[in-house]
This record gives sequence, C-alpha cells and structure tokens, in this order.
Amino acid sequence: MSNYKPIVPAVIPKDKDEVISFSKTLTFSPEYHLDLIDGKFVSKVCWPYEPVGDPMSVKSFLDQYTLEVDLMVEKPLEAAEAWVQAGADMIVFHVESVSLEDVKAFSERHNISIGVSAHGETTMDALADYAEVTDYIQLMGIREIGAQGLPFDEVVLDKIQDLKRRFPLKSITIDGSVNKDTIKRLSDAGADRFICGSAIVKQPDPTAAHRELSALIND
Repeated sequence: MSNYKPIVPAVIPKDKDEVISFSKTLTFSPEYHLDLIDGKFVSKVCWPYEPVGDPMSVKSFLDQYTLEVDLMVEKPLEAAEAWVQAGADMIVFHVESVSLEDVKAFSERHNISIGVSAHGETTMDALADYAEVTDYIQLMGIREIGAQGLPFDEVVLDKIQDLKRRFPLKSITIDGSVNKDTIKRLSDAGADRFICGSAIVKQPDPTAAHRELSALIND
C-alpha cells in the first residue's frame, strides 16, 4: 500500500554472531537497522568496536536486506566508508559528531541514502541545516542515546511537527522508545518510519511483535 509506514528491527550487536543470528530471524522485514556505538561518542560500546571486528565479515549475511547503519561513533566518516564497502544502503550521521561540509562531501561520493539525526540539547535549527543536504531525518524518541528500552521523550512529538512544517516532503524516522504505547502517537504526529529495538528484537516472537506494531499504524 502506498501509505504503508515501515517498522524496522534494530540491533545493537554484542558480537558478530549476534548480527548473523538476527539476519536469520528478522527475515519478515526487508530492512535491517544496525545501531553502532564506540564507547566514545556515547559511553556504551558494541561490536565491531568491542570485540573488534570487520564489517565485511557480515556482508554476505546482510546483503539480503536494505541495510541501515546508525553511526553513534566519534569518527563516523571512517566507519561510514567501511560500512558502504560492506553493503550499507543507508547511513545515519549524528550532527554532534560530523561537520555539515563532511556530510555533503560524503553524500556526493556515494550513491546511497543519507540520514541525519540529533539528540539531547541539539536544536532543530542545527538539525535542519543538515537536513537540507541529506535524504531523510531521524529523530530520537529518547533523550540519551546508545541503549534500548529507555523511557520515551515526549518532546519528540513537537519536533516531528516542527520538522514536517519545514520539510513536508522529507521522510522522518523515529528511533528509540518506539513501542505499542508510543507508535500511534508518533505516527499521528507525522512520523513516516519507525526503528524498533527492544519492542521487536527482545521479544519472544519478533515476527508477531512486528506484526502487532504494524497493525497499530497500518490498516
């Protein structure tokens, strides 16, 4: 259906084996979202930073998906280059870790979809500057980033409406605290796409969890 709003499972990988394991259990979704944290941009850390690993080692398992990589890392440009080589179709940069000029240059070098995100005290004006040169916007549904299962940040509802007024044709993704209690409110506010971590990947039946969430916003 033309107005279908995608719900994408998100993995913060503890190791390479977990990336591979989820590649076999999340096949109900055409998209696979990897949240990557290096212990520097945020305090927590995951694979391929600890334990150290190579993005290319999981390429063959993720090629079946539209792969989105969310780079919550201190040096996102280096990481982005590595993940593009490993088959990433979508890259999310956070404005707090990369300059506008570098995002523009990266976008010009690579024919993939580029998203931009922000969290905490970063203003919507700052985010909007980046949104002008990227393909889509990702808003965080949580105040602090880098973990799953954190409380919902009500402020994101106003942010969605603000950015929809500024960029009516640009897709807005929500990442963080997307669950059965929040997804309809986020959708009604204007969000177009939803990244779900614990509400899907930590459930006993991820397929059923995904289907139930989708039914709340997709008739």
